[in-house]
Amino acid sequence: MGFVKARGSSFYYEEQGEGQPILLIPPSGSTASTWGALPGDLARAGRVIVYDRRGYSRSGGEVARSAAEHAHDAAAVLEALEARPAVLVGTSAGATIALDLTVRRPDLVRAVVVHEAAWRALRHPDASGLVVLAKMQWLAWRGRYPEAAETLLRWVYSYRDGGSAWDAFPEQWRQTARDNGRSVVADLKSSMGGCPRARDLATITAPVVCTYGSRSRSYMRAVTRSLAHAIPTASVREIGGAAHAVAFDAPGNFAQVIAEVIHSSEVRPGTGDSRQVNSGCPDASAPRAGGSRAAGEAAQALAVRAAPGGGDKCESGK
Repeated sequence: MGFVKARGSSFYYEEQGEGQPILLIPPSGSTASTWGALPGDLARAGRVIVYDRRGYSRSGGEVARSAAEHAHDAAAVLEALEARPAVLVGTSAGATIALDLTVRRPDLVRAVVVHEAAWRALRHPDASGLVVLAKMQWLAWRGRYPEAAETLLRWVYSYRDGGSAWDAFPEQWRQTARDNGRSVVADLKSSMGGCPRARDLATITAPVVCTYGSRSRSYMRAVTRSLAHAIPTASVREIGGAAHAVAFDAPGNFAQVIAEVIHSSEVRPGTGDSRQVNSGCPDASAPRAGGSRAAGEAAQALAVRAAPGGGDKCESGK
């Protein structure tokens, strides 16, 4: 553990294991310390690097307003640690950052595993999600960022069969999310739109595995398949026993997928390569997107207004 200087900041990081570099990019409200057993499981397969993103906990700094900024940070961390090319692993907002980095710096990437990236998620609106976004927006406008983060993440980590992983997290994990509430709200804006652009995703040549959980809300299948369809080299996997908090719900199953990517000489492209990991549920065709166009537009408006700097533009970054 320690700090690495990159792009004018000092990023806190930890690493374990040897061999193929594996960079874990944390989701909203998470840090290097909230991956649970996953880093240890993966250390048998390679050199696992975890870090606190800009604006979070030990790395500090100003709140990052775009996935592009986080992607440039991740690239700088990899270069500073001489960990290239790496297997990128990201969940939720971390998945968006991993994809953005893959588009921008293909020289740094060997393969990518992304769990439930919210790419174009606003095209698949969930009624309960609209209510949560409205409440989170109300709290953020009033500067009550810890409550805003908890409101959002309790819903994000919910199971389709009831309950939420949020309530089962160690209290330290939940407090970390509350303490970084401003960054959680900013992550929402930067990860729920259409970034990276479809035309940029179409340029990816590294193997990409897009995963979703067997216990996730049904719209996540449609979102994940839509993303995979935009990437020529992508395949889709269902993670048994997991929902959005895959590293908490099913770290062993997720680690298995990542290890297979590392050891495989080829990942079959195309969304037709769909398999399940320890799941008794077949990977059925994605359900049709629920909700109406008006609901989607309402969701977009809520998400944009929830974070300072509004708008849904993909930033080119430097």
